[in-house]
Amino acid sequence: MSRVEIGSKLIVYRSGAAIKYLRFISADVAGIIGSVLVKWRAKLKNLALTVLTLVVFGCADQTGSGTVTQKTIRIGVLPDQSHQRLQDQYAPLMAYLEKTTSLDVELVIPANYSTMLAEFADGHLQLANFGGLTYTQAEHRSRAMPLIMRDTDLNFTSCFVVKTSDPRRMIKEFKGETIAFGPPLSTSGHLMPRRFLSLSGIEPEQFFSSIRHSSGHDETVQWVSDGVAAIGAANCVIAQSMLGANSTDAHQLRIISTTPTYANYVWAVQDSMDSSTRTLLRDAFLALDQTIAEHEEILNRLGAQGYVPAGRADFDDIRNAADALGLLDAKNSN
Repeated sequence: MSRVEIGSKLIVYRSGAAIKYLRFISADVAGIIGSVLVKWRAKLKNLALTVLTLVVFGCADQTGSGTVTQKTIRIGVLPDQSHQRLQDQYAPLMAYLEKTTSLDVELVIPANYSTMLAEFADGHLQLANFGGLTYTQAEHRSRAMPLIMRDTDLNFTSCFVVKTSDPRRMIKEFKGETIAFGPPLSTSGHLMPRRFLSLSGIEPEQFFSSIRHSSGHDETVQWVSDGVAAIGAANCVIAQSMLGANSTDAHQLRIISTTPTYANYVWAVQDSMDSSTRTLLRDAFLALDQTIAEHEEILNRLGAQGYVPAGRADFDDIRNAADALGLLDAKNSN
């Protein structure tokens, strides 16, 4: 691979790509374009820009098997908390991945869950930290491949939060009240709490006076604290951290019920990503070790003790729950 600097812009071309995509250019010609442009860039600046538009593939090469070799990895995370909280949470991981893999990485926080699915389907995201529901939708819609998950993600739970001052001790006592769920496509904030309520004989639309959907788990908890809803369902990890000893909500809110366990968050990649890049990313996650100080900070921020390989079968329960609600239909996967 050669680099040609034109003005202040660094442009990369690959002779192999030229052979594949511009069959009328010989291998020899494609191979010497870089040196010619360096020597004659003052005279051929406009021509260089035209040629390089055709020859250059700045971030990815396509191999003969149809897979894509990534040089820049755009990493999407669900907007299930405030953007500032997410940036703080993932910053150490981004730095670690760049250092460990020598890949350029970019953190992307989409506007909402549907946007993240759309950006992944369009190939704008190469790696994404999906919830269980959004993963099964991405799998159904764009053949997402599960790569890695936290050790805690196989035994995930959702929590129902109420005010400490509320004397009621069971969810069935909240009939006729307002319940807050997370975004409709949230696994831990909506799908699985709803599923377990249904299994216990509580159909939300009939049981509660109204249902509200927040933009994220932290907002759900805040709504309960502010009295917007009498009870709220949220990711237990986030709920428990917000109700921690040093939190302003510690004495105002409490957890009234916790769901059975299920598999949730998973890092998934495009099925077109080449195996060497997939392996590089997977091994970087697997190498995170709590006994290493730098790694400990990363794992603590991500709520993990380590990472394990993920497989499609891990999400059979989520897939069945989503399918039962029609959430894997094409019209509901947008």
